[in-house]
Amino acid sequence: MKKIAVIEDNPDNRLLVRVMLESLYEVIEYETGFAALEGMPHQKPDLVLLDISLPELDGGEVLRRMRAHPALRDLPVIALTAHAMAGDREKYLASGFNDYVSKPIVDEEVLLAAIKKQLSERPASVPQGTVSGRPLEEAAMERLRRLGGNQFAGEMIALFLDYARTKIAEAKQACTAGDYAGVAKAVHPIKSSAGNVGASRVQEVAARLEQAGRALQAAEVRRLLQELEAAFDEVKPGLEAERKHCESGR
Repeated sequence: MKKIAVIEDNPDNRLLVRVMLESLYEVIEYETGFAALEGMPHQKPDLVLLDISLPELDGGEVLRRMRAHPALRDLPVIALTAHAMAGDREKYLASGFNDYVSKPIVDEEVLLAAIKKQLSERPASVPQGTVSGRPLEEAAMERLRRLGGNQFAGEMIALFLDYARTKIAEAKQACTAGDYAGVAKAVHPIKSSAGNVGASRVQEVAARLEQAGRALQAAEVRRLLQELEAAFDEVKPGLEAERKHCESGR
């Protein structure tokens, strides 16, 4: 069984990718770029899924160091990023990545196809019934249950609620300190986390808040941070109820 290294600081994204891949590949997880660069030469993977927005050492720098490392330089590396903008694919390919997949990963077939292309494997069996073209809120829960059952869906919800709460608190602290770029950094991972569980309103507001933070728009940052808190508070009861339903249905 071939090995896939997942370098991703967001715990619910790591869990989601692991469940998507573990029936087909051995999955090795790293939370930081430093940990990955230290561990991969000893557990050499066949392919790497690399998040762009990592703390301390971002994905671009991790890739640069991999390409300079004799044991890692030839590994195929797929960029994972919530920065889904026109021209991103070309930009990442030009910087040395082998492919690019945007987050949240709402269709696992996209990721599986990208991996299989890089590994030059015969097409493996892909789960049928992938949800597409339907409202994200409904499709997300259905997809999580199909991937890992009720227990997995409940765990993903719990991870999102805890992670988003933490990141919103970090954003508030940064805003109070006048660090609007820090606000953008704090809310960036909320976008993919929210998309994983179908919290589309939270996802949309987090995306706008990140943009405002990057542009250092102080008044807009403060306004959108309040809107993000309200969107999160609005979605929490429904997700908590869904989590309890999943736990009772194990």
